[in-house]
Amino acid sequence: MIENIILFLVFLGILIFVHELGHFLFAKFLGVSVEEFGIGFPPRLISKKIGETVYSLNLIFFGGYVKLRGEDNPNDPQGFLSQPPYKKVLITLGGVIFNLIFAYLLFSIGYLYGLPEFAGEIKNITVIRVFPDSPAEKAGIKIGDIILYFKYQDKLIEIKDFTKVRDVLKDYLGKELTVGILRGKEKFEVKLIPEMKDNVGPLGIAFSSLELVKKPFPSNFYFGLVKTYETTKNLILAFKEFFVRLFKEVKIAKEVVGPLGIYDIYVQMKTLGISYILHFMALISLNLVLLNILPFPALDGGRFIVYLGELIIQKRMPFRIENAINMVGLVILLILMIVITIKDIYNKIQK
Repeated sequence: MIENIILFLVFLGILIFVHELGHFLFAKFLGVSVEEFGIGFPPRLISKKIGETVYSLNLIFFGGYVKLRGEDNPNDPQGFLSQPPYKKVLITLGGVIFNLIFAYLLFSIGYLYGLPEFAGEIKNITVIRVFPDSPAEKAGIKIGDIILYFKYQDKLIEIKDFTKVRDVLKDYLGKELTVGILRGKEKFEVKLIPEMKDNVGPLGIAFSSLELVKKPFPSNFYFGLVKTYETTKNLILAFKEFFVRLFKEVKIAKEVVGPLGIYDIYVQMKTLGISYILHFMALISLNLVLLNILPFPALDGGRFIVYLGELIIQKRMPFRIENAINMVGLVILLILMIVITIKDIYNKIQK
């Protein structure tokens, strides 16, 4: 347990570091002084000043920041707010650019070990998602598990076509089934009762058929690029679908997970090996790209819109207005994070 928590904090810290490093290096390259490079948010745990910059590790670990000279002082001629709009745009996008590059490198390295990919046809039932409060979750089924068979009263349930699993199991709603599971090299059985709820399906899982795909050096870097493009495209479509459904079905918001939810998935990935960890880290890095680029105040995307507007109309937004917008956005984001974390804690307690 302690080992998993420590490794997860390292996992999270790497992603935060990469994002903030992007802002930091772009600022340095463009001649803007950096006052502090922080992992986590205050209060500080440790800090050290090297040159003009304080490097700090902070207690509230879920995030980070790069404090630029003059980012809250429009009268500082050498400060961030007094820089040409193009510099502000590039520095603002530095974090997401680095997250994108990092995901590409992870995919490329992952291909040397073998990356989990769809096998082309459904040959087995590999769990790729477990829905909250579902029969599968209650039975302890995890992402990456392979379902070997279903039995009802010691009688094997025959499934000739894996695309028809949902239809076959409809005949067993409300009846206790025995499910054979392969997790890594371990085989075991769990019991569950299929149910139809929220259109999720009798088990409450999404599944595919995965295999580990290897690519030799140096072609792995080409395939890493293709994987980054395809995954980003699919995530954009998923984000679009999520927000469309959010306006139609408010209950879809319960599928959003916070740090505790990510930790649970991380622990499941860790049991499957380095290939799944690299893939998962790349996915989180790409998710950070899309989340941060959303045109919402306080996020990189919100700031980008402001500075892009400055670049186009060649006129600065009054600082008090920009600051007020970002403060409101920050408060909303903090409230959302607290609500999501409370939801995660509640779900854990309910289990």
